[in-house]
Amino acid sequence: MSERTKTKIQKYPRILFFLLAWILLLGIVTQVSLAGLAIFVDGGLWQTHRTVMNVIEFIPSLMFILGIVGGIPKLYNAVSFVLFFFINFQYYTNFGWLGAIHSAFALVLFTISLFVAWGSYQVVVKGKKVNYETKQLT
Repeated sequence: MSERTKTKIQKYPRILFFLLAWILLLGIVTQVSLAGLAIFVDGGLWQTHRTVMNVIEFIPSLMFILGIVGGIPKLYNAVSFVLFFFINFQYYTNFGWLGAIHSAFALVLFTISLFVAWGSYQVVVKGKKVNYETKQLT
């Protein structure tokens, strides 16, 4: 397959990866905001908190598949795979004393999803490549 054909095939999965990465980041920010509002303003917002999670929980698995098809650098693709497991780990930390881990781990999810979203911007929009020896964009 020619390089031009390969690039054409990779175009749309790359764009979708980029969009889903930013949607996931916004979803995590929304989750944290809803949790804070549910604690301090209206306890009825817990249901909305759960609903948003049900919407965004499979985004990282879609990103992983699109990353493979789109030729996203392995670093960002692997991290999107890890995000899927981390998000599902949150289901086990929302009871009792593990609630402290649940809320703190939300910051980890935010940081990792910000890393992937910003990296997808650098790769998809700016067209930069990842140097795997230094783990830096060039």
